Amino acid sequence: MEFRTLSLNGEWQFTPEAHVTLTPEGTRETIEQLPAGGSMAIPTNWQRGGLNNFHGRVRFERTFEFDGLQGDEASVWLVFRAVDYYAQVWLNDVLLGSHEGYFQPFEFDVTEVIQQGVNHLRVAVTDPLEEPDTVWPHQKVMLKGVISHWDCRPGSWDLATGQDMNSGGIWHDVRLEARPQTYVDYVKVTTQLLPDNVPPIFVIAMPIDVTELPRQAMVTFDCELVGAPGTYTLTASVGGAQQTITVTQQYPRQRHSVIVQVANPQLWWTWDTGEPHLETCTVEVTRDGQSLHQKQIRTGLREIRFDKARGEWWLNGVRVFVRGTSVVPTLWLSEYDADMIAADIRLLKDAHVNAVRVCVHINRDEFYTACDEAGLLIWQDFAFQWGYTASHVFTQECVRQVKDMVRLLINHPSVALWCCQNESGVYNHHVLAPMMADAVSREDTSRFIHAVCEFGEHTYPGWYVGHYRDYSAYPATPILSEFGAQALPDVESCKRMAGESFPPDWAALAFHDFQYHQTFHIAGVELGQNWEEFVESSQSYQARLLKFSLELYRRAKYERLGGMFQFMFMDCWESVTWAVVGYNRVPKKGYHVLKQCYQPVLIGIEQQSDKLLVGKSRAWLYFPYTVAPFVVNDRHETLDDCTYQVSISGANTDLHFESEERFTLPADSVVQHAPRLTCNLPADLTPGWYVLRLTLMRNGETLSENTYDLEIVTMP
Repeated sequence: MEFRTLSLNGEWQFTPEAHVTLTPEGTRETIEQLPAGGSMAIPTNWQRGGLNNFHGRVRFERTFEFDGLQGDEASVWLVFRAVDYYAQVWLNDVLLGSHEGYFQPFEFDVTEVIQQGVNHLRVAVTDPLEEPDTVWPHQKVMLKGVISHWDCRPGSWDLATGQDMNSGGIWHDVRLEARPQTYVDYVKVTTQLLPDNVPPIFVIAMPIDVTELPRQAMVTFDCELVGAPGTYTLTASVGGAQQTITVTQQYPRQRHSVIVQVANPQLWWTWDTGEPHLETCTVEVTRDGQSLHQKQIRTGLREIRFDKARGEWWLNGVRVFVRGTSVVPTLWLSEYDADMIAADIRLLKDAHVNAVRVCVHINRDEFYTACDEAGLLIWQDFAFQWGYTASHVFTQECVRQVKDMVRLLINHPSVALWCCQNESGVYNHHVLAPMMADAVSREDTSRFIHAVCEFGEHTYPGWYVGHYRDYSAYPATPILSEFGAQALPDVESCKRMAGESFPPDWAALAFHDFQYHQTFHIAGVELGQNWEEFVESSQSYQARLLKFSLELYRRAKYERLGGMFQFMFMDCWESVTWAVVGYNRVPKKGYHVLKQCYQPVLIGIEQQSDKLLVGKSRAWLYFPYTVAPFVVNDRHETLDDCTYQVSISGANTDLHFESEERFTLPADSVVQHAPRLTCNLPADLTPGWYVLRLTLMRNGETLSENTYDLEIVTMP
């Protein structure tokens, strides 16, 4: 039973009122050289709505008609799904209140203010400049995470430009809701699973053995009931089961709990371990046999556990290896529509990704719903990164907003972990982090709470330090939440960023986040003679680094780590970042490597060198090349009767070899050395580059295919 709504999206008038700067002493406003106003289609971030690079306060207003309350409607609410960042709201010149934050919904009871007929709505939205060098970047006060401060946003860390093209505005829907006197508001659904051989009155420790899959679910509905004091009946239903209880309402808003026992539940799984089944959960409130309101929640029944000491993930009692990546799809969330979300989900699943880290921001609800439906686990960061002011007022705001995040996303089965901070400083780490983690625990005890995503969980050999072969030391384990290297996007994107001329305008490219020193002096990327060669060299380096590191970590499964999150998946604006997909969603070479290395069943070789020496002596007709592959099996089934093929092609040569010895891949395992295969290569092979291809077969079915570049070099 949905509330009757009136959308207030559409054309609004906007007027820039002041440039606003946050300083250590307070707020500074100026009104010189304000941009012109006009009309703007809401919802949108004002950067996309035509108000370019503006930091300050903007007045938005519109009129609308309201036809009055109808039937059993008792109140009218004005609902904003998200405004960035500070908002003050007036209706018919009556100040309703204010709000701080960029991602969370907020609302006002306007029953006593709204008029039947024409009404005037005014919203003052402020997204200020945090004064460079004094406030930004080390004493920030706005909780926007990567949206306002990041290596991958316009200007990066540059004091003059690092806050350019901000995200201010009414970027999500605005609507009126007419509500009855009694209704169910917030509902939290949590699940506890029990194996079928344990009576439901006993609670057992998880994880359980894979062979004892749960057959009982205890589903708890924590409901906030709005209504006058009195006695009501609450009925919760899920998965064909329901439970009815009688509750006494003592306050206008009160929390009640209903527990439903579900036999043989259909569970939510990641796409690679089962079906991401979703249930429609219903809570209905009645009084004297009359239904007053019914609320529905779409969620999945599942239990998730994270073992921090080993970095391992358990879903419904089954250990799951996480093949993850980090996502920041855009800096302007108003543009992230259904088509963009669907395209990103396809790209993620095509790359065999089964988990994403929503990196240091909170995305729009539709993205989380898409992950629910697709069967993708989510590591959810709060929007807190690096340096902030140290004050009790700011601490209180952090606690409030991190709880908002949990309440907003709690019913998404895809969300597997809460993380309160990313790469925090000493004060934030020791004072704020435990307070925020405690606040999250008061909202949700069903997920692991990671107080801080530490610097030690992030590693960048071959980009910030050393050589990419330094990954051989397995840095940042057992929790590996960032690793990778930058790569240029496609040629046309590069030209739009830095111009047609070559060599590039380095200052222009730096504004778009290109890191010159790391690219040339650590990674050793070749500049080349034109954009095409530079893009090829840059993308090839990222691909080599990822192939080496990804395969290395896959082989260390459950010995050194239980999963990993490559950094990162897509560019969040037209830029040069660590992403493997451009802002225009054109894949880079690194995407194809990710797709190859994240196959649920992966065959590969430990490639110490990409060079192979062959002889030219008349006494040698063949040169033996021995292959002893590793095979990673993330599937939860034993694969027997496996064999593999090797082909080496290039320079008008196409050689094929097949292993005759068959072997078995245990479920969810790593076979470090499959049966050896000796490939007798002609000693007179033409020197040059070849492609070595491994194909894992089982009963005629291809389980995995992997390729390596191999250079044949003549032995002196």
